[in-house]
Amino acid sequence: MKDAGIPLRHIQKISGHRMLAALERYLGVTEKQNAISALDF
Repeated sequence: MKDAGIPLRHIQKISGHRMLAALERYLGVTEKQNAISALDF
């Protein structure tokens, strides 16, 4: 949803996270996975 441009507060409400900080922990997972995928082993 973040990549689609949906505001974080809307995502927070939809996902049921009480605190934005809790949601933000999950938002970085995709970015880390993409970074790892880009590595050429």
